[in-house]
Amino acid sequence: MGKTNATRTKRAPWTEQTLTQALAAVKDGMSQRDAADNFKIPRRTLRNHIKSGITKKTLGRKSVLTVEQEQDLVHRIIRYSEVGMPITVPMLGRYVYKFCVTNNIATPFNDQTCTAGRDWIKAFLKRHPSVAQRKAQSMNPARAQKLNRFIVNDYFTKMERVQTELQLFDKPERIFNMDEKGCQLSLHHQQKVLAKKGSKRVHLVAPEHGENVTIVACGSASGIVIPPMIIFKGQRKKSTLADELPPGSAVVMAHKGCMTTSVFIRWIQHFAQYKPAGDVLLVYDGAASHLDPSIVDAADRHQIHLFCLPSNTTHELQPMDKSVFRSFETYWDEEVLKFWRLHPDRQVNKERFGKIFTSAWYKALTPTNVINGFKSTGLYPFDKDVIPPEAFAPSDITFREGMFM
Repeated sequence: MGKTNATRTKRAPWTEQTLTQALAAVKDGMSQRDAADNFKIPRRTLRNHIKSGITKKTLGRKSVLTVEQEQDLVHRIIRYSEVGMPITVPMLGRYVYKFCVTNNIATPFNDQTCTAGRDWIKAFLKRHPSVAQRKAQSMNPARAQKLNRFIVNDYFTKMERVQTELQLFDKPERIFNMDEKGCQLSLHHQQKVLAKKGSKRVHLVAPEHGENVTIVACGSASGIVIPPMIIFKGQRKKSTLADELPPGSAVVMAHKGCMTTSVFIRWIQHFAQYKPAGDVLLVYDGAASHLDPSIVDAADRHQIHLFCLPSNTTHELQPMDKSVFRSFETYWDEEVLKFWRLHPDRQVNKERFGKIFTSAWYKALTPTNVINGFKSTGLYPFDKDVIPPEAFAPSDITFREGMFM
């Protein structure tokens, strides 16, 4: 018969103190057998500790990761949570498995599911009580209704704390905003033209649809403009695509011609070449391609502190949206019309993109426009009351007079 709960003995009753004493006794000349008997430590256990020199008491099988690797993992988990990209338990299992495979670490994990097992995750959380499972708070999009007082107030509270921690209230050259703009290789807006009074049909002969190119723009609260990144659709990068672009521009190819996580990491590396040395704050929107833990790692390596804007608020809180991209569309259309006058075929393609883009870029991305964007969104100078009350009208609960009387 097995032992009952009343008679079951405690597993490994020896302590780290007795282990230390036993190791010291062996060092002073006592035999391993006598030390094991005197200090009530299994002989094999004592021998293993003598061999390793470790005085910490550990039970069960050896951990897959080292103490240092687990501490780094804990740091990353907390870091991802702080920037709004918390890791779920299944994600943790997949990341740990991938890390072990990449670094040739032997594991008992299942190679078919490609994830760390539940027992390992449970033991990991037990070893690190600073990490715990929590229910992430989500904001109902219907409640947000594009712009919401609660969301905006919370955003400015967090932004004030970040700028205080990084000591940025008098350092506009260290506060940056990046944003992407889809640029159609045609006109963005219907044009107003001159014609005979009373004319019912006035046509502008032009391609109705054009390929889309993504522009990544970034500027600081002091008016510094980072050279743009241009994302073209396709796989093969032709050298001619960089022709006539602003100096320092980066050109990348993407399957759909839009931002992806890997492209965003490349943009961070591009940004790091032009930012001031030391810590900087980068404010950006929460597009799906921006929300991956690998982005946080890339930014940390270059002392870039990320701050994600609340969803559905960028039209009021994003400096590039507020004062740069609106004017860019106007200047782009002007340059397209000018190009059409000089080129009867009216074909705007990727090879001709730089000729039109660069003129529009320099007109829209002026230091004054960029500075005004930061000012109008309250980022710099910091102003949590910059959003006018009427901007919240769609999300405010209104009551008709006497409704609840």
